Amino acid sequence: MKRFAVTAALAMSAVLVIAQPAAASWLQQGTPVPSGASVWDFTAVSCTSTTSCMAVGSANGLLAESLSGSTWTIVNIPDPGAGQLNGISCKTASSCEAVGNFSNGGTMETLAEVWNGGTWSIQSTPNPAGATASQLSDVSCKTASSCEAVGQFTSGGATQTLAESWNGSSWTIQSTPNVSGAANSALGGVSCLSATDCEAVGDSFTGPNSATLAEVWNGSSWAIQSTPNTGSTVNQLEGVSCTAAAACTATGTGLAERWNGTSWALQTIASPHGNTAADLGRVSCTDNTRCMAVGTFFNKEAIETLVTEQWDGTKWTVLNTPLNTASDSTGLADVSCTFATACTAVGFYHDPVDGNRALAENWSLRWQLQAPQIPAGSLAGGLQTVSCPFVNFCAAVGGDELSGSVFDAVVETWNGRNWIVGTTPNASNSVLSGVSCNGAKACTAVGDAVGGGSTLISLAERWNGTNWTVQSTPNPAGAVHSFLISVSCASVKTCTAVGFFTDGSGNQFPFAEQWNGTSWSLQTTPAPTGSTTAQLNDVSCTSSTSCEAVGSDNTHTWAEVWNGTTWSIQTIATPSGGRNAHVNGVDCTAANACTAVGDFVNASNKAVPLAERWNGSNWSVQNVPVPSGSISQFSSVSCSTTQFSIGCNAAGFVTKNGISLPMAENWNGSSWSVKPTQSPDPNVSRSTFSSVSCSSLITCMGVGFYDTSTGVEAPLGEQYS
Repeated sequence: MKRFAVTAALAMSAVLVIAQPAAASWLQQGTPVPSGASVWDFTAVSCTSTTSCMAVGSANGLLAESLSGSTWTIVNIPDPGAGQLNGISCKTASSCEAVGNFSNGGTMETLAEVWNGGTWSIQSTPNPAGATASQLSDVSCKTASSCEAVGQFTSGGATQTLAESWNGSSWTIQSTPNVSGAANSALGGVSCLSATDCEAVGDSFTGPNSATLAEVWNGSSWAIQSTPNTGSTVNQLEGVSCTAAAACTATGTGLAERWNGTSWALQTIASPHGNTAADLGRVSCTDNTRCMAVGTFFNKEAIETLVTEQWDGTKWTVLNTPLNTASDSTGLADVSCTFATACTAVGFYHDPVDGNRALAENWSLRWQLQAPQIPAGSLAGGLQTVSCPFVNFCAAVGGDELSGSVFDAVVETWNGRNWIVGTTPNASNSVLSGVSCNGAKACTAVGDAVGGGSTLISLAERWNGTNWTVQSTPNPAGAVHSFLISVSCASVKTCTAVGFFTDGSGNQFPFAEQWNGTSWSLQTTPAPTGSTTAQLNDVSCTSSTSCEAVGSDNTHTWAEVWNGTTWSIQTIATPSGGRNAHVNGVDCTAANACTAVGDFVNASNKAVPLAERWNGSNWSVQNVPVPSGSISQFSSVSCSTTQFSIGCNAAGFVTKNGISLPMAENWNGSSWSVKPTQSPDPNVSRSTFSSVSCSSLITCMGVGFYDTSTGVEAPLGEQYS
């Protein structure tokens, strides 16, 4: 049970805080400085997962950097002489192809290099007979032994299209058509769905005007497709991305086009900052309706500026792309997306003093502040638990201190844009600690309230979409104080609440209650043998006959399972070499699929996060990354999918240099990873997540409390989206 201590008057009023819906966003990543380089940049990138990418560029020679997790590392790559890599395609973290050009005795020739997971090595690539200059501009690989590269070559003063294929042993030139009557034609981008299905795009010139160009590979030959043009004299396609044979998107100078399997059609791209057009040099699509394009535009001062645009299936929208380094010009050269909410873009920024520098930007889901309201007259307070059945509805509960040691339950609801304080009917000096919602008009909250003789008794309230009403709840026989900490409603008419009670000797025991749609009734819950300090911290039910509850006492932690008739104790493992494990939160997506989180003391004598999973037979420890800092722990977990292996988010806090900050980690089905959170106050001394609830795989709400810069407690809310 958490009661809030008052430290000073809270000099804030109940002002409605309007917040925009959170969304995935761009964030600049730090990249290492190449040794001895005066200027450097990235030209292409390919990602095989949200945390694994390879980027290539130049740095007084060729440059390659690999991304692992959130860290970029320079990788040695050979340069045959004045090399330039324009495109890259990776199938795995240990299999990449990069293409471009180099100078051979003053003649520009094609270049290809392969990455095997340990080294880059140059491959032999042919050049068209009689060519005075040849280059490859992009590459697409379906497997390590099946790649297509496209570009251009010059012969007799005319530029012509070029395509080469890799079969696992050698590169071979393919015959490509050129636009009839065009003086020059070139291919700049390629995307392959298979060895027999590729799209390539570029442009052709007839006199001073350029026209869009698209060609399709069917496994035997390349053929030109009809493409529309704008009214501009410059119509160039530079990048293309296909997710199906009838779903390709191409972008270029001031335009975008979409292939539906039959024809190409123009799309209207957004104009950044009032400009007429942007040069979207590369595009990456993750499904038939989600694409990300990057490039540059010239602002009002005629300075080149980076731009990102997103296609949502209906329209292109310019996205804010922050840059936290000094620059007088910027640009993005390539983008690679593994999910609609996971992209990496690379390019350059020009330092006003030192010249070009490599730029990497990451597009992903993030925790972003969504400040709850502060109830009028509150001296201190916070939110204990949140439940989000939908993206645009959450209910959060907690308590606010109105005067010295006098608390009043507080409820706030989230409508997708802002938090709104509600009214609770219970008597003063009460706190709500748990809440579970089956919909926007069906929530149950539990906690405790002061009863007769200053004893604390269990409390339950029900939300019907309009108001909260108190429900009658029993208390264990012989209880002096009773506390309900958590509740889980498997349906509108089935809820289970857990907590603890104390007897006349001050001993503490777990207890549970069940709601059957009409009334609450006590359930018998066992405690570990010999324990007199036991409590149940959280509960998760998938049906009226299947619940998991987790608890702790002053020596260890345990779990209990409800089978519809009885509660029985389960053993939760302590990590090898650890001690004093405590489990604070649990969430189940099936009777045999639960995740529990908390903390334990490791071999270095530090409290660190703990996560375990239940498979229907036993609990097993999961490996959890530990943020740097003195102590850290999980308070709550939410898994928002019916498949256990994916979609969990855990929240808590981490203490660094004596300052506690919110902490969040995500389980993607194979590993936990730390997700950055925001501080609600630049001078915060203590801030924590006490609860998290996810309405989907990509939308979560975390709540808790923090100490303001004046040293008082205020509610905290952040949305992960």
